[in-house]
Amino acid sequence: MIPARRSPLIMRFFDGYVRRYLGRRFHRVRGWGGPGEVALPDGLPLLFAMTHASWWDVLVGYHLARTFVSLPSYAPMDEPQLRRYRILSRLGVYSVDRSSARGARAFLRYSERLLAAPAAIWLTPQGEIVSNWHRPIRFQAGVAHLVRRVPRVAVIPVAIHYEFLEEPRPEIFVKFGPPRFFERETAPVTVLTRRLEDDLDRELSAVQLAVLDRAVDPFSVLLAGATSTSFVYDRVRALRARVTGRPDPARHGDVVSDPRRGGRP
Repeated sequence: MIPARRSPLIMRFFDGYVRRYLGRRFHRVRGWGGPGEVALPDGLPLLFAMTHASWWDVLVGYHLARTFVSLPSYAPMDEPQLRRYRILSRLGVYSVDRSSARGARAFLRYSERLLAAPAAIWLTPQGEIVSNWHRPIRFQAGVAHLVRRVPRVAVIPVAIHYEFLEEPRPEIFVKFGPPRFFERETAPVTVLTRRLEDDLDRELSAVQLAVLDRAVDPFSVLLAGATSTSFVYDRVRALRARVTGRPDPARHGDVVSDPRRGGRP
């Protein structure tokens, strides 16, 4: 097993790298509510159960952990992958061998020790990349087994959805759900798993319905990224606006009319 060996220096460098990388590839990262509206429990270990529709979830989860969570954050990764990208262990990533029962037990023991600190662990309990439109959401049993082993823990669902709106680049929509608290839980693993699946399904459905209706008012901008496909044209247009004094919206979406408003043409 490869343990996590968090390095504050490497993590500070990676913080800026992730912000720039997301900013170049996405138009915006939006969060339901705002940074001040994400209410996380104090004094408890935290498990974040994330959707897993994309490779990008790893970087988005890292950015969210560094933005919203004061506890040290960790995340498991398949052992063959972490052996290839061992530098990630310096960011709090540790390995899990899913090919054997022994590997699963080692994952649970190590995760339990981390949470005793307390700490936060970010999980993608679906265990594989699955389309956000696929229902029902199904988890592997590991998260429920971990809940049963930790005396007190809060599990927070995190829905992450990717969508194109009016800009050339896609946007990321994030919603934290309310925490579910557990204390010396004895319910069967199957029952716990279904509860946590339903929690994440609820949050993801809320995000998808909002995006389908273009009802983005509940979201605030957590990270503003690239806006255009033409650097030169944007600079010329901005200079012209400055010289003439005429307003020049920087984003395509700012000048797109809403066909649902007003009368018929």
